[in-house]
Formats: sequence, structure tokens, C-alpha cells
Amino acid sequence: MATTFGIELEVSSLSIPSARRAVIQAGLNWESKADGTSGVTAEIVSPVLDESRLNEARTIARALSGAGATVNKQTGYHVHLGADTYGINGIAQLVVNWYSHIEAIGKLVAPSRLNNRFCSSNFTRSDVETWADYIRTRGEIRNLNGTRYNSLNLDSYARHRTIEVRLHHGTLNGAKITAWAEFCDALARYSSDLGVTAIFADDKPGTPLERLNNLLDLLSINGGLAPVTRDYLKQRAIQLGGN
Repeated sequence: MATTFGIELEVSSLSIPSARRAVIQAGLNWESKADGTSGVTAEIVSPVLDESRLNEARTIARALSGAGATVNKQTGYHVHLGADTYGINGIAQLVVNWYSHIEAIGKLVAPSRLNNRFCSSNFTRSDVETWADYIRTRGEIRNLNGTRYNSLNLDSYARHRTIEVRLHHGTLNGAKITAWAEFCDALARYSSDLGVTAIFADDKPGTPLERLNNLLDLLSINGGLAPVTRDYLKQRAIQLGGN
């Protein structure tokens, strides 16, 4: 089954009507709406995209930038992955893999997104294992902590049948947008292929950057992550001060 994506871009310095005009001028059918977060003036949301349409994000990003949109520490970029691609066991394993690798994955985002109440990753190993076991045994895909403000949000499944990844900072760089979406999908695909088998964890030897590079190499072999995307993300981590 092919992956589907949903892209949500939060921006500042651009009104909703101006964002709508920019979208129309770009010739695309993305939605512009209010978000409600302080510092966010508009949220631009894609229709359901398949892999062949993911590059629409680059077109939208250019259009919004050209219209005067900016990003700040309050804005985020959220990607929705079509969850039915991965299956119950795959989603449970994604929870384990995501939160056990979060220190390494965090090297791909701005420091302002870490320990952020809108995209929390503050879970113990026991919390994560309990969460994954609940999904596997109950077949119910949801968060267990009563809030959607997790870096990996499963409450979106009930409404959209998606997994929402909320960790990334706001951006209007099309290359960053597409590379992050491809990374999230590759990790989910690999988790699905392995079922309940664990992969590298953050308590393994090496720096977070070294563990991230190991993960990216693994996903380029077994998760469908394109080598060009792998290499781009490695450079991004360095640019963000990774070590």
C-alpha cells in the first residue's frame, strides 16, 4: 500500500486571506485557516498527498515565502502519515522506535522543539512499552496520556486515520519539508517490517549524532529512505549543531 501524507505548515506575518491568495496563485488546493496558537497567524494544510504529489510542499513554501510569510519559535510543521499503511503491530513498534530514538531524532529539529509542551517526548521506557503493548493487545490506536500534544500523536487516527508527527519546527524550506516527511515514513515502514523487533536505542554507545547517522543508514537500506535524502538529513543535523 502506498503511503499518503498530510502537511500542515504554521506561519507568522501573513494573514489567512493573504495565505489563501498565495495558495490560489500557486495553483494548488491547500487550505488556509486559523490555528489559535500565539505567534501563528495562519496554518496552511494540504489535501491528502501521495508520494508523487509530496513536492507540492515545495511549491507552497515558495508561494508563502514570496507573500511575506515567516516562521518563529511558536510555529511548527506537522506531517500526517496514512496509518493504515503500517498495520497495528507496525504502529506499536513505531511508538517504541520513535521514543527510544528521540534524542537522536532530535538532532534533526531546532532545540526549541525539544521539551516543548506542544510536541512532548517526555516518556519513560516503561511508559512507551505500556503504550505499545496496549496498541498491540487492544488494537486501539490512541495516546494514553490524554493529550494530542505529543511529538508522535496517535489521537489523529480516530479522526483522520493518520499518525501525526508534531516534532519539527516551523519551516518554509521545501527541501526540509519533504525530507522530514520521507524520514518519518521510512521509520514507520521499517517499524512495520520488523513488527515487534527492536532496533538501535538511545542507550546504545555513541553520541546522539552518531546514533542518528546509524539510523539514517539503516533506513536507507531497509526503510526505503532515498540515499540523497539520507545524506541531506545528515548535513542538516550538522548545520543544527549536532554532536
